[in-house]
Amino acid sequence: MAISIMRLPFILIIFSSSLFYVKATTHDDRHPRRPFNTIYAFGDSYTDTGNTRSNTGPNGFMFVSNLPYGRTFFHRPTNRYSDGRLVIDFVAQALSLPFLSPYLDQKADKSAGVNFAVAGSTAIIHSFFAKNNMTLNITPQSLRTQLNWFEQEIGANDYAYSFGSSVPTKTIQQLAINSFTGVLQRREIVALVITNCSDDRNFVWRDHPPPLGNIVPQSYSWSGQRQTG
Repeated sequence: MAISIMRLPFILIIFSSSLFYVKATTHDDRHPRRPFNTIYAFGDSYTDTGNTRSNTGPNGFMFVSNLPYGRTFFHRPTNRYSDGRLVIDFVAQALSLPFLSPYLDQKADKSAGVNFAVAGSTAIIHSFFAKNNMTLNITPQSLRTQLNWFEQEIGANDYAYSFGSSVPTKTIQQLAINSFTGVLQRREIVALVITNCSDDRNFVWRDHPPPLGNIVPQSYSWSGQRQTG
């Protein structure tokens, strides 16, 4: 269900592994100018540009700081979950903006925006997974954490963490939906926000969670639990 934000004075993008919503603008070609000044990004590994490389990030994902990650474009690891750029990097380039700096890099220039995304983040708060013994205990950050940072799609990791547990998929689905829509109802700005807009156009992109059987860490973890339990 799309929530109407047609009157909000900015472009709104919700970008993660599950949903991409854009409220974009058009401008008179007779007066060309850079249409957007700032991007604020929320999400998981699809969007994370370095928040896992910190003292508070998910230390179990530190392999992203080594080659072959980053080899094709940056020619070095940049803590992105790609051998090159992410979609958010192409969005920034298309808008003539610099690549977004991760929020936890306190020394970075954030004048053109901030990336709050953390790989492994969930829509449901981390305590739910811990209470139900479904967590790998490596990603305590959730969408709520990112939104608190802001004062991000997220959904595939919720299913991944619950894979093989006794909690029904429908329960996870409903909790994730309630959490995500609740955030949308309480906050005017969620996910990616690009400011300084005027006219309105809408674009929607939807991607589904990856096949759960192909998620290696979760499959390995639950397989080990069944063998030892």
